[in-house]
Order: sequence, then C-alpha cells, then structure tokens
Amino acid sequence: MGNMGSMKSAPFRGWLFDIYPRGGDMVLWFITPEGVPLRVAVAFPMPVYLAGATSVEVERCADRLHQAGEVELVGWTERNDLWTGKPMRVFAMRVLHVETWKQRTLPAIARKFPDLSWFNADLLPAQVWFYENNAFPLAQCAGVIADGRLTEFKILDDVWDRDYPMPPLRQVHLEGRGFLDAKNPRIESLSLTHDGRTYQWRSADGILGGFQRAMDDIDPDVVVTQHGDGFLLPLLLTCAARRDTVLRLDRDPAPGGRKVRTEGRSFFSYGRILFQEPDCELFGRWHLDGGNSFMVSHTGFHGMIEAARVGRYPVQRGSRRSIGTGITSVQLAEAWRRGVLVPWKKAQPEVWKPVPMLLKTDRGGLVYAPRPGIYENVVELDFAAMYPSIMTNFNVSPETINCPCCAHPRRSVPEIGYRICDRPGLVSEALRPVIERRLAFKALRKRAEVEGDEEARQSFDHRQNALKWMLVCSFGYLGYRNARFGRIEAHEAVSAFAREILLRVKDLCLDHGWSVLHGNVDCVWILKPQWERGEIDDLIGKINTATGLTIVLEGIYKWLAFLPSRQVADRPVPTRYYGAFVDGKTKFRGIECRRGDSPAFIATVQEELLTELAAAPTADEYRRRVLAMRSRMEEYEGMLRRCEVPLEQLMITTMLSREPAEYRGNSASALAARQSIKAGLEYHAGQPIRYILTDKANTDPNRRVRLMQLIDPETTADPDAYITLLRRAMNCLLWPSGHQLDETPTKAKPKAKPRETMKQLTLWDAAYSEAV
Repeated sequence: MGNMGSMKSAPFRGWLFDIYPRGGDMVLWFITPEGVPLRVAVAFPMPVYLAGATSVEVERCADRLHQAGEVELVGWTERNDLWTGKPMRVFAMRVLHVETWKQRTLPAIARKFPDLSWFNADLLPAQVWFYENNAFPLAQCAGVIADGRLTEFKILDDVWDRDYPMPPLRQVHLEGRGFLDAKNPRIESLSLTHDGRTYQWRSADGILGGFQRAMDDIDPDVVVTQHGDGFLLPLLLTCAARRDTVLRLDRDPAPGGRKVRTEGRSFFSYGRILFQEPDCELFGRWHLDGGNSFMVSHTGFHGMIEAARVGRYPVQRGSRRSIGTGITSVQLAEAWRRGVLVPWKKAQPEVWKPVPMLLKTDRGGLVYAPRPGIYENVVELDFAAMYPSIMTNFNVSPETINCPCCAHPRRSVPEIGYRICDRPGLVSEALRPVIERRLAFKALRKRAEVEGDEEARQSFDHRQNALKWMLVCSFGYLGYRNARFGRIEAHEAVSAFAREILLRVKDLCLDHGWSVLHGNVDCVWILKPQWERGEIDDLIGKINTATGLTIVLEGIYKWLAFLPSRQVADRPVPTRYYGAFVDGKTKFRGIECRRGDSPAFIATVQEELLTELAAAPTADEYRRRVLAMRSRMEEYEGMLRRCEVPLEQLMITTMLSREPAEYRGNSASALAARQSIKAGLEYHAGQPIRYILTDKANTDPNRRVRLMQLIDPETTADPDAYITLLRRAMNCLLWPSGHQLDETPTKAKPKAKPRETMKQLTLWDAAYSEAV
C-alpha cells in the first residue's frame, strides 16, 4: 500500500485480530506484543465479475450500478472457468458498499437483469480481503498507520507455519441467570471471571453498572460464554434498553447502536433437524459461545484458531458456522489463487443416468458385517484420512470428472468408468496441504507426549482435531448439491475408489493368512491363530504400496465384542462394539455411554464397569469378571429404587425433530415439548430438550415425564423406567457371557420421599439457557 506522505504516521507490529466491513472500508484490529489493541481502517472496494451473452447487456447493467454509486468500473478482463479450465471474458467491477451489497443490491440488480451471470459476488467481504492480501486471522504483521488508516502492510509469517506464536489475549468468562421473556425480561445474577478473580452481581440495578465498569477496567479481548448468543448477551442488552442504558459490549460500536436478535433458525442436515442460535458477534473483540460453536466445544481454543487460520475466515464467524465453512473457504482461497471464477448461483445439475448406471454409481462405502461374538487378539487397521486422500491421490474434483478436455485420460474410476482429467483438480489440490498439515501435527503431538510437555501435546492435539473435522466434511460437501464445489459424480467417484481399495485390502489380508472379521468403509479388523508383530508391519507396507494410501495400526485388542441387534438376536450391527487394547485403553461405539440421549447415571455406570473390565486379559476372563459384577449392578438398581440418584444424573436429553406444536403422539419427547408450550418456554426444532421420566406407565400422559424447568422439590423419578434403561446398558456388557437381565423389572415399591439434598436441584445450567 502506498505511503500517505505528509500525514503523521507511525509504524507498528502485531497480530491481525479482528476484521469487518464498515462503510466503504475494511476495519482491522491488531494486538501488539504488549497486548495493546489497535484499530485501523483501509479502503476496500470488493472485486466482482459479470458475464452474459452480449457485451451490450453486461455494460448496461454495470453502468446502472455505477450511476447509482454502488460500484466503480474496472472493465473487461479474463478469468478462468472452473469447468473448462479455459479463460473466460468477464466485466470487472469493485463494490463500494459491501455491507449492503449481498442482501440488497445484488438480488435487486439480478432481478432486473436475470440473464446475466455473476461471479465472486456473494463471498464474505472479510474473506475476500484475506484472499486478496494473502492474509489470515492472527497473522503476524508489520505496517504503518497514518491518521487511523493503514498505509503500509505486510505479513511476517506464513499460513502453513506449524508452531506459530499466539498474541497476549485478555479473556473473561461470563455466566448469568435470568429469564429472556419478551414481556418481562429479567436478569437475576451475573458473574465475570478474569485472571482467577470472579466478580459477582445479584441485584438487577447493580448488574448492568457493575458489569460495564468491569468491562471498561479489564478491556477484554475475548468474552467466553455458554449460550451467550441466544440468551445471555441478548438478555443483558434487553434489560439495559428497558432501563434506557447503553451497554458497551463492543470496542467499536456499530452505527445506530446494537440490534438485539433472539430468534435462531432450524434447518435440515444429513437426515437431522438442527437449530442454530442467532449470532451475537462483537466488533473489536471476540465473543466465543461454547454452546453455539461446534469448533469451540469439540476442538478447544487452539483448534478454533487453527481452523480460522487455515480457512482464512474471521474467528467469530468461523466459530459459529458448520465445519464445512472452513474447508469451503480453503477451496475458495485456492480458486482465488488460480484466478478461477466462483459463480453466484451454481448451474451444474446431476448428469442424467439410465437406471442400470444409477444402481452402479449411487452406492456408498463397503461394509463387511461382523459375526456377533467376543474375539481375542484382533488387529484393527485404519486408513488415515481415506476419503480426502483419495481426492488428492486420484485427482477427484468436480471439474475433473468426465471433463470435456481429456478424451483418453491416464486415470478412470474403478467399477463405474468415469474419466478423470489430467489437469490438477481444485478440490484435490486444496486438500493436499491440509492433509499434510494434520499428519505433521499428529507427529508433533507424539513428540510432545514423549517429552512430557502436556500443554504442547494438548495444543497440537486440538489443532489436528480441527483439521480432522474439516477433512471429514470435505467428502460430504463434494456431493452436496448446494456446495460451491459440489458435484454428485465426484462424490460417487470417491465412493467407488473406497470400495475398490477395501476389496484390495481384504484380498491382501487373506493372501497373508489373516481372516477379515469386520470391515467398515476405511478400516478393517483382522485376526489369525498365531502371528508376530513383524507380520503386521509387513502387511501394512504391502497395503500402502498396493493402494497408494496410508493405513496405520489403530490398535491390538486383547478382546473385542461385536454386539447383535437388539431387535434381531443374530443380526450383526457394524457400529455396535466394545473392546480393550493391550495397553489397557478401551474403545466402544454405539452403546449407552456413547449415546447422547443416555442419562448421565446410566452412561457413567456402564463406562466405569467397562473400564474395570478392560483389565481382563482374555475373553474367558472377561466373562468371569462381568458375571461377578452382578451384585454391583443390583446395588445400582437399589440406588434407583431408593431415589438416591440426583435428578440431574437422570435427565434425558433428546433433540426435537419438529416444532413443539407439531407433535401428535405421546412419546417422551413429545410430552416434554407440549409441557414447554404450556409453561411459556420457547423451543424450536433442532434444539435439545431435557426431562425426567416420572411415571412412564401412568394413564395420564402428562404425568409420565417432567420437563426440566418444571421440576420442583417433590419431583421423583420413575424407578422402573430407569431400571429398564440400566439393565439394557448392563445387558450390553453381559451379552458375551450368555446371560441377560430381564429388562422389565418387578414393579417397584412406592417411591421413597426424595432426599433432602435433592430439593437443592439447581435448574440453572447450560441446558437451561438453551431452553430459555
């Protein structure tokens, strides 16, 4: 950027912390090495491109936007078309008002000129700024500021650096209690924790003033909450507005003041109804909501930062979006680097297929179902990032499948015969550095573990975990029709490669004397009567050579139990098993301690017993030990019968599959949802709802369950209902022994009076704020 000349200027160094558009500028916040926040602005007219059948129509549209003061004209230029790989003639413009462009200006002008095609027109302005300047969140920067504007700027590190330093950030943790009711909102208590010290306020009048003084004194860079987006911050802002008080949450207040949003949205994804709370991002500081962020809750702070850096998107936005946002942004950055146009509206429909071809192509991964039973000395081999590796190794990308430029390419897709272009694919090349980076972080994690550096081990683990989730969703987005770089034929090609590879693995295992006990898409469980460790290493080397991918030893089991279906006794369930590795660690899938709808008490009991059983050296010893635990199981049943288990440990959490008013049956979830309507609580499809089973067999449906918010000191749980759930969990562990408990217990005696301690049940927790 050019020097501003005679204006007073000052150099600076720091980390690029926050970014957002404001007017015609992009506002940047930096954190200096001393922890001082700096606000600067830089002009940013955002580039967009327009194409059409005739240049006259394109120029007429561009002139209209220019006359309205919406864009500055650049002129005709060439950019690359994704599907053909050839240059395409387009008209370039730069948007002057990026804040209103996507929501207002672009849809309006598209309606007036429906036959024209827009490119790069709906991208997030902050991400475009990152792409144009080869920048990323928390990049180390140096530059010059003159009168609050950025005049010189350069990046001092690289986005692919692995051991990058973090800026000194001041964090506060905010918790509160109250009711976000449209007619009578009230906040009852608030606490703010910073640097080991906690500030608490309990009077409505003192909360707002005390909180604002603490924020002004501390001036935090990061505000961490649980459900701050949909509950706590809107509640604070609403209560402040009721008292004609301005609550300054932002470092850089928005023009016209902050608008309070309390309504989220329900949406359908991968067969599930999900709910997203409204965003409450701050300007000049971060608000991280652990209850509204997959990345924060699953990968921690370091994982969230890693995903934002690699994805080149603002930290706050990325923390609130789906995991697909990150990998899509990686692909967008690669498109920008190549000069590839990104269409506003995708027009790449699925190719018509005859029925025989559809039956051949529309298939998923391969599964060898295991025979139910308990086995010893089982070896599990797992491909490292199998599907993303297929994309990179075999050049699978939307534009490379059946491309128009290669009549006789070097590669084709096994079984279905699709042609694969020889030119490097956009998606495959975008994924390559992410895969390599994750492998590097896993190696760094292992080194830190050997050196006993727990802080570094955890940091590298969170970072590789964030990249794992980005890679996991890359395959799904490849087949998602609304994804920017999605195409179902590419998705089918990856599945076909995966099936072929697993067949090769099976053949290699059999050739070397191993039996394939179970195979599930990207991993196999194998065994044979006698073997030595060197044989496993030899097999792994041969598989890697034959497939071109990397398979690794996941572990060696002392014993491993594959469970049958609960409905059909001899039917295998590929994803329902548990076992103990030779190092004493356990692995379990599909049982109660892994299910989100299991009461905490049931899940904890099952996991505790399974952890103890992991010490059994053989399958026979497992059977002996699990039968010896029958008395322990009876003790847990006695605790339920005597109402000794706190109600918090018996809460059942389920996701609402529809709006509460739409339920018609009398399932436990439906009954709890209807109770929420009567109580005036606001729930939506996709939100979790928590309740207690109080009398499951009662002829009055309303007495069968009790919504969490309606629990009072006299509420008791139904012992029979929870004993049934407990026995079901215990039967998973007992099954290899050949013994099973009757899941329908003898009718319990009248319920005992709740213990005095149970009257202290605290209704306020993270789930309560979800409901409110």
